[in-house]
Amino acid sequence: MLTLRSTPEKVEPIFEMYRTEQILRESLALTRAVASEISAAVDGSGEIIVTALWPDEAAYQEWIDHPNRGRTAPALTALLADAEIGVGRLYRVDHGVSKNSEPR
Repeated sequence: MLTLRSTPEKVEPIFEMYRTEQILRESLALTRAVASEISAAVDGSGEIIVTALWPDEAAYQEWIDHPNRGRTAPALTALLADAEIGVGRLYRVDHGVSKNSEPR
């Protein structure tokens, strides 16, 4: 999970960049990631979280080390110039459920 604290007016441009550059789709295509999402707080604070589900820590490290990961860095850095970027954190999923699958 990665937290970005930006201004409310930058949320949509950040989302647009993620959509246009297909950042989430690329991370799925190039690694063993299972799913990922980008979301904004509905309170208008400008806080964004990026979450991803990886089968293990090594799979996440593959994305961290992948040469394509920094492809959009210059444009994303400009959008996040005044943002507070949190430290990416890994969480171990104990279990989960989905309408479309058996419990994991």
